[in-house]
Amino acid sequence: MKHRSSARRLTLMTMLLAMSILLHMVEPALPIPVPGVKLGLANIVGLITLFLFGVKEMITVNVMRVVMASLLRGILFGTGFWLSLSGVLLSTLVTILLYKQNKLSKIGLSVASGAFHGIGQIGALILINNTVMMIYWLPMLWFSSVPTGYVTGTLSVQVLKRLKVTERNRV
Repeated sequence: MKHRSSARRLTLMTMLLAMSILLHMVEPALPIPVPGVKLGLANIVGLITLFLFGVKEMITVNVMRVVMASLLRGILFGTGFWLSLSGVLLSTLVTILLYKQNKLSKIGLSVASGAFHGIGQIGALILINNTVMMIYWLPMLWFSSVPTGYVTGTLSVQVLKRLKVTERNRV
């Protein structure tokens, strides 16, 4: 019976990873009126993974998404890869810390994730370009993280409701 359970778990994790890669790849094609701002659709899958499986699995899905999408785009170790990786690492870390404190709703976690994703990206830009002038872009990223985080958080909540996921019935 344990074998069946682990096979189911691996299958679900693989499907979540595939969905997050797809969303990560499609999102740049969406017309957003503010340059550099994205909706963060792949964050929906990261949050769902956190609530379905837990912390380790969220980290795995988020990091694997960045690496695999960068490989598919042909930008592994390019500037876009480092921006994405730094953003996802910081946002995932903050999301996990806030999740463990149990202080924010799922939507609040999503907004915080978006805000810290921007901080991670700006930090990477400062290091890559060797100038602190990139910090002036941070207020725009923070401002946009509220509506985008709200949208991705709301979508995550709706998916989890449809899957009937609560804290007690994790996969």
